[in-house]
Amino acid sequence: MGISVHILSSSDMKGEYSFQVRGKRTRFSFRIRRNITVLKGDSANGKTTLLMMMYEYLRTGRESGYSVTTDARYYVYLRDEVGRDWTDVLYPLKDTVIFIEENNDFIFGKQFAEFVKSSGNYFVLVNRAPLKMLPYSIHEIYEIVMEGQRGSLKETWHTFRELYSNFPVPENNHLQMAPHLAP
Repeated sequence: MGISVHILSSSDMKGEYSFQVRGKRTRFSFRIRRNITVLKGDSANGKTTLLMMMYEYLRTGRESGYSVTTDARYYVYLRDEVGRDWTDVLYPLKDTVIFIEENNDFIFGKQFAEFVKSSGNYFVLVNRAPLKMLPYSIHEIYEIVMEGQRGSLKETWHTFRELYSNFPVPENNHLQMAPHLAP
């Protein structure tokens, strides 16, 4: 479901890739740094909106009303089409950042885990459940946060925020002494 945008010509993806996704009133800005990125979050925080904007841009380009600026080839997988399954669609992709919408249970299986390991692609998996078959970094688990509104058009800006950061927020780490030990 969708068309792959061909920008890169390398044989194996490495490094970091940036994305700017824009609609009339909504913007997303984020970077993909590793081969497996997990995007979590509650309902209505923008996960599906982001993927739908990217998907529609792949399908119809500027006619969609959206724009996607990136230094990577990407593909958005929403669901199986009648008569095709994920292997028909994803196996041919090379050097691509593949976004997969939640409710695709194949991402929990051994066959998908083997594909991820050997494909050379990057994967952004929108999912709230643990992905036990995949070796992803705790530092590549994100949620979408709204940065606020900017400009006179009242656009909302969204970014990815790391859920489990190496840099704890000091105000969340107050040490309190037990009352009987206090000076």
